[in-house]
Amino acid sequence: MTQATRLFGCCLAKRGLARLLVPVLLFGSVMMRGQDMVPPHGPAFLQDEVSVVRLTLDPDDLTFILHPDNAYSNEEFPGMFVFQSSLGIDTVTNVGIRLRGNTSRTSGKKSFKVSFNTFTDGQQWQGLDKLNLNGEHNDPSILRSRMAWEFMRNQGLVAPRVSHVKLYINDEYKGLYVNVEHVDEEFLKARFQYDHGNLWKCTYPANLDNLGMDPEAYKFTPPWNSEQRTYELKTNLVQDDYSAIATLCHTLGTADQGELECALEAVFDVDGFLRLAAAEILLGHWDNYIGNQNNYYLYQRPQDGRLMMISYDLDNTQGIEWGGNWSSQAVYDWNQWGARPLYDRLMDIEQYRTRLGWYIRDMVEHGFDGSSWLQRANELKDMCEEAALEDSYRTLDYGFDDAAYLNSLTSGWGGHVTQGLASYVNTRAPSAFSQTADAQFPRDVQAWAMTPVVDHVLRVYAEVAGMPLSTNLHWSADGAPFESTPMINDGTQGDGAPDDHRWGLSLDLSNVDQVAWYVSATYSDGAQPTSPCVPQQVWISWSPNTPFVLNEVMALNNSFLFDESGGAADWLEVFHQGNAPANVQGLFLTNRLSEPNRYPFPAFTVEPGDHRLIWMDNDPEEGPLHAPFNVDADSDDLTLSVWDNFGWRCVDHLSWSNASVMVNTSYGRATDGADVWITFVPNTSTPPTPNAPNAGSSESGCSVDLDGDGLVGVADVLVVLGAFGCTGTCPGDVDDNGVVGISDILTVLSAFGQLC
Repeated sequence: MTQATRLFGCCLAKRGLARLLVPVLLFGSVMMRGQDMVPPHGPAFLQDEVSVVRLTLDPDDLTFILHPDNAYSNEEFPGMFVFQSSLGIDTVTNVGIRLRGNTSRTSGKKSFKVSFNTFTDGQQWQGLDKLNLNGEHNDPSILRSRMAWEFMRNQGLVAPRVSHVKLYINDEYKGLYVNVEHVDEEFLKARFQYDHGNLWKCTYPANLDNLGMDPEAYKFTPPWNSEQRTYELKTNLVQDDYSAIATLCHTLGTADQGELECALEAVFDVDGFLRLAAAEILLGHWDNYIGNQNNYYLYQRPQDGRLMMISYDLDNTQGIEWGGNWSSQAVYDWNQWGARPLYDRLMDIEQYRTRLGWYIRDMVEHGFDGSSWLQRANELKDMCEEAALEDSYRTLDYGFDDAAYLNSLTSGWGGHVTQGLASYVNTRAPSAFSQTADAQFPRDVQAWAMTPVVDHVLRVYAEVAGMPLSTNLHWSADGAPFESTPMINDGTQGDGAPDDHRWGLSLDLSNVDQVAWYVSATYSDGAQPTSPCVPQQVWISWSPNTPFVLNEVMALNNSFLFDESGGAADWLEVFHQGNAPANVQGLFLTNRLSEPNRYPFPAFTVEPGDHRLIWMDNDPEEGPLHAPFNVDADSDDLTLSVWDNFGWRCVDHLSWSNASVMVNTSYGRATDGADVWITFVPNTSTPPTPNAPNAGSSESGCSVDLDGDGLVGVADVLVVLGAFGCTGTCPGDVDDNGVVGISDILTVLSAFGQLC
């Protein structure tokens, strides 16, 4: 194997050379890291103190923000953000400041959004792009939303981090606020290994009603707001792909009751929704999907394509009631405002109803009880008391006096505050518990395979509810009888503790064309749910009918080549090695196997022996040959794939790690389409050749000719020096001992000037 092939970890294995082998690969680098749903609070959300936030901006800008005529303006104004805590003082300049919220925009005590990257691209504070400072003007305790979010975090649900702060704007004390993490790309990154899926913010009337299979039908805006879609996409805006929403809604609207379970579980995390609904029902959260079709997010997980629901805006909970009596409302009929197809249809299926009931009972027995609630609420009330009583803005909307705060845990204030925060729980917990006597222990499995397969290894993962006796992968290679292999329970919680819910398995299926698979979980009562309901097929072999290959890549272009707009972007060359003209339409390029369709090739025909360049600059607006991503020179991969009949199929794959890449050098096949990969260095006999034939030797002449130019020279010395100390698969490791060290430098220097 050549140095360049080792460097790229290339999956260029010749097809059909090995007999069928099925070793189980132990996890490690291939095992999916468990989703850390509950990340640490960190310095931005200190739990044992009331920190101070100071915002400073031009007085005229503040006057504009607070003027009643501008209540619903989202215009941001530049200012300075200062965060004072026991850890010190942080200052961030040139931040964006505006109002946030819905009804709170016209309240006396307003809520604010701070955006760190509006005026300074890429600027963050403590890993955050934005912060929400919520005034909680409906709540005399100013504690309800924090208590609700803490409860959700304690139950392992996806929830924002929160804390209390004292807010000053232009040195005026604006009161006690709840500091809430914003749901965005950074929020996803803190919780998911695969954090690049589509995220939608859903507001009334986001009822998931079926509007057909046309994704464009779900891009509507409500009559009262022409600037914001009801299902508002927050990530991957260039693609603007609503097909997942359309599929979910169409499934809910058209699947027969007997077919709904299989059809819905293929596209939606049903078990996760039932756990979320259980928490919201206990909290009395009615300003949500299962209440008034409002206030939730949908996230499409890249690893399995399923949508999951995330809650937000939990201030109208725990006895804040604008109609209804949510402390005793029926848990299986959480409805006062019309149909919600997802919740309504699930409640018509016994196993989903009783599973919801089990989650409710489990939460009542593990944290949702009056004494625990009162203890925690008293801790927070005492911590926040001084800041709350000094808060004159909390009195403006409903006349909340000091007694309203001091008695808020055990007494209702009246009006929309029907019960104290802890007294609500004392009513809700036994009411919900008594309604769920028919609850059944959850038995569920959700499984997925990582595709396209690039190395003949089938990787299957599963999330399993409850405590199964075993979890097994069932698989059939090329139509052979199904075999069963136990899966490995190797998941962990965010704190490193074992997590019985996560299972995985990798099978080396060399010499297999395709495999059908499904996962089963076996429980003590004999139940054996499977996922998917119908065995899924996966391509193991690469596509034999696609004449294109990855031919050359420059992952650190500084000044070697410029695109049509003058940018020096990283680039990839694709080569047509077939014998007849071929169209590239249907080809996809990605550097994320969990998102194989990241860059769809535009339709154009390529002649045999021709080359085409793709710019990897994350600037798709510059033209059809600009991919919507960048690559990392030190560690990344590229996959060329097609959708073949039933699934994604690899056409070509290239990966590199622990590489110390020299600026303006490229890696490519020694000659067009060859198996051997070498380094191409400017101003040598083998320079990079974008959109032209690769001119290196088909074989490396000697082990220290690292750039393949037939001479051990300065370029080879620079490769070793640039990679000095690198461990693993590295350029310059000429003695193959796993580290680039002194012996490698001496070996290259001793051969300096040698012709190969």
